[in-house]
Amino acid sequence: MKNVLRERNRRLLFRSHLFLVGGLLIVALVLDLGFGHLQSREEPELDRWLESTFYLIEQRLAEAPLEQRERIAAALADDLGVGVQLLEREDVYMNLTSEHHLPALVDADGNTSYLHDAESIDAIIRLGPIAEPGDSLLLNLLPPLFYLSIFVVVGLWLRPLLKDINVISDGAQRFAADYREPLSTADQTTELTGLAKNLDEMAARLSGVLRSQKELIAALSHEMRTPLARIRFALAVIGNRDDEELQQKLGAMNDDVQEIDDLIASMLNYARLDHPDIKMHLQAVPASAWLEQILNKSRTDAVRIEGHTENAPDKVWMDPRLMELAVSNLLVNASQYAKQNVRCSLTQEADDYVLSVEDDGHGIPEGARDKVFKAFTRIDDSRNRETGGYGLGLAVVARVAGLHGGIASVDSSPSLGGAYFSISWPVREN
Repeated sequence: MKNVLRERNRRLLFRSHLFLVGGLLIVALVLDLGFGHLQSREEPELDRWLESTFYLIEQRLAEAPLEQRERIAAALADDLGVGVQLLEREDVYMNLTSEHHLPALVDADGNTSYLHDAESIDAIIRLGPIAEPGDSLLLNLLPPLFYLSIFVVVGLWLRPLLKDINVISDGAQRFAADYREPLSTADQTTELTGLAKNLDEMAARLSGVLRSQKELIAALSHEMRTPLARIRFALAVIGNRDDEELQQKLGAMNDDVQEIDDLIASMLNYARLDHPDIKMHLQAVPASAWLEQILNKSRTDAVRIEGHTENAPDKVWMDPRLMELAVSNLLVNASQYAKQNVRCSLTQEADDYVLSVEDDGHGIPEGARDKVFKAFTRIDDSRNRETGGYGLGLAVVARVAGLHGGIASVDSSPSLGGAYFSISWPVREN
């Protein structure tokens, strides 16, 4: 169970990490594209810079005498930091019908030169070569480093949360297994300390309430048996008198005492099964012989109880004492409400043992089946204290099933038409 909770927490961390990182990456990409688009719109285009530069160069050269143009071009090159060269128009072929009216020449080294047809000076102005900006390793690494940092930051943020969740989950699991051990998780958490503190306080209050309740039930159950024993003794002494009317009244009183004694026994059984210190004595039990022995003890003249073990495994891994208590309760319950027939079966279905008890009575309404296994639950008038039920027998059945790692369920009997109770628990190897 602990491993299951840890695996569930890991999946929660993964989903949270994936959601946060994915969301941040999408936002980052959208912002990156948006800023790039806005930046490209606001930055001056290269053509505008070239046009302005060529216009200034042409103006300077047009104002100078023809013999001084080469010297002025060299001076402009020094001022601009870019080569400026005058070419004869006959030496250069330019397609002026091209959409790009500033042709670019790229040499073997990747440097770019731009040409401009200066009609005012009857020459071609060459600007360049302009070296391409070199790639910066740091600049190239910035985007992946940024996205990687999102993974790292989110992971570091979620790590203490996962640790706190594991601490709280482990403490809650220990408290569920043993209510006498209150939670103590507040000192072990960092981010969820407030939640852990509230859970610790709640667990401490629940532990105190449960302790008091169980101690009270156990004490009352034991203490009530002493006066009941004295009442039984007094009834036996008085019963020696030869008075028929008195004998009838004493018989009725004795039945009431027996009913209280049975209720106390049921309460003690239920309290004992619900105690954290209960120990299971699991062993491989011969299925057919074990079930037949229980059926022989439970058979009465009122109804016919049949046992079916044809499909039962040779041996069943269980605590025979506790499972006998559960089966006996189911048989008593079925015998009380059956018309004539009760059927008990033990089979193995896939990876589960299934022990079922069904009857031909009125059954249990579908809307009430989810609460019949709760303590002190009575469904209707046909299942009340007058028939001998206290609402604890089926609760004991559910508890025994849970101790074996299984479940107890109720349905309609497909063959007898009444109630169909079953206990299923996983198959275990010896």
